[in-house]
Amino acid sequence: MDARSALTSLHVLVVEDNVDARAIITAVLEYCGALVTQAATATDALRVLRQTTPDAVVCDMHLPDHDGSWLVREARRLRSHAPFVAVSAEDFDQGDLEQRGFTAFLVKPLDLPRLVDAVLAAVRRR
Repeated sequence: MDARSALTSLHVLVVEDNVDARAIITAVLEYCGALVTQAATATDALRVLRQTTPDAVVCDMHLPDHDGSWLVREARRLRSHAPFVAVSAEDFDQGDLEQRGFTAFLVKPLDLPRLVDAVLAAVRRR
């Protein structure tokens, strides 16, 4: 599969408070064909989730207002079934994150092709 079409027609919500990281993640996902909506905080992301249903969410675990786990819980209360891909500079236990509702976990700095693969796999498993 051509990288430029790997995520065609998918809507991905990117929740990342670091401006540079958010821009890089967005650029990579858009390059691969995704429509990307951005949020800098969990609260902003929740507003987006109230208005639209993304195919996947890429979420930093450490946000300025709430953590990624809070966002997953709130998304599920809204009946959003979008898979969540967690990203963090801190290492987390994969099993623990799965119990919290995350489909995948990537450690920063991100391996960008692996990010695309994780989003695609998360959407396919849904």
